[in-house]
Amino acid sequence: MAEPPAPVEEICSDLIRFDTSNPGGREREAAEYVAVLLSDMGLDPRIIEAEPGRSNVVARITGTDPDAPALLVQGHLDTVPADPADWTRHPRGGDIADGHVWGRGAVDMKNAVAMTLAAVGAELAEGHRPRRDLVLAFLADEETGGRHGAGHLVSEHADLFEGCRAAIGEVGGFNVPTPSGPPVFAVSVADKGLRWYEVRERGVAGHGSMIARDNPIPRLAETTLRLVSAERPYTVTEPMRVLATRLAGRPVTEDADVADVLATRTGPFGRMLAAGIRSTVNVTRVGAGHKENVIPGEAWARFDCRFVPGHEEELHEHLTSGHGEGTEVSLLRRSPPVLSDHEGEWFGLLTEALRQECPGAEVAPFVFSGGTDNKWFRTLGMETYGFTPMLLPPEYDYPAMFHGVDERCPVEALRFGVRVMRRLISL
Repeated sequence: MAEPPAPVEEICSDLIRFDTSNPGGREREAAEYVAVLLSDMGLDPRIIEAEPGRSNVVARITGTDPDAPALLVQGHLDTVPADPADWTRHPRGGDIADGHVWGRGAVDMKNAVAMTLAAVGAELAEGHRPRRDLVLAFLADEETGGRHGAGHLVSEHADLFEGCRAAIGEVGGFNVPTPSGPPVFAVSVADKGLRWYEVRERGVAGHGSMIARDNPIPRLAETTLRLVSAERPYTVTEPMRVLATRLAGRPVTEDADVADVLATRTGPFGRMLAAGIRSTVNVTRVGAGHKENVIPGEAWARFDCRFVPGHEEELHEHLTSGHGEGTEVSLLRRSPPVLSDHEGEWFGLLTEALRQECPGAEVAPFVFSGGTDNKWFRTLGMETYGFTPMLLPPEYDYPAMFHGVDERCPVEALRFGVRVMRRLISL
């Protein structure tokens, strides 16, 4: 029988101490740490690399019911970079202090990796086997698109996921603040689609001391302001109506009422959830010129645009129409949306696991404002869900932790997640 694993907060702390910043390509040491833990559980993990250092770990646990469809539990090992000068505690210190685990990845998403390892380890140490096969995948490269991680496994090693009919990963399974009544947990059933654009304005270069004939920078500023300030119509899908209804405790059907509930009843979650009911257009990079006394011949801006499933064409029309002569718009990258069933068996299992640990809780679907590795696994025909279960304290600003300074996760939320994951494993 396997030895009991370390406490979840210690595993999370250990993982944070590995610098897996991406860009950077250094997942190997973290992957080896995970592989050792899995081996200690009696499993046979594989480390698979698309390129040296870009390491993924995959292991399968055979269930007791060979007819039950398998479940994939996936999480990424890489993080976005962090500058220690901006932080209260070192972003790779993994400090456990003030009831939290601190550091880059504490929320995105070494916490989920730690919860999975702690839950699986505890079940196996007690001699419990899951009913269904579980495939565990700990991935590289999610933060820059997943080509070396989930994308590589899906394209080159799809056999590892044989029999998997559903996958769980980030972001979801957290409780949304409610003024009273039982907790409402939000489980992601969709990732918005992504389109990145470059808008380039061409003009006439010249000396900075003269009257400009056609300076592209002011035109770029006008174009950018028009694109980002235009009011975006609501694009409310059924999962978001269900979420608003659960939060309000009454039927909410009108789009404007859904928006009002999300804005007034969700505290710090409002910014993230409101982005799930409309397409978003954000300028993220700009560039022009090379010297102070030279009017440049061109200027450019790049835009991160996300669209609700079913609303891609109208977003593209907004970005590409209404421009004057000299404006060029290029699509740099596209990633499709994904949408899974929020009324079927798999969502029911996630709901049951949460309610077993938190009796009386409400569970509702939502559309995640960003994208996750679930998009890759959806191409294999799996239903995909954001499910990193945590019961969060009311004063905790969970959305601000993603890619933020002083990222940290409550220890009690991690322990709650382990208990829920153990219940899910047994279903």
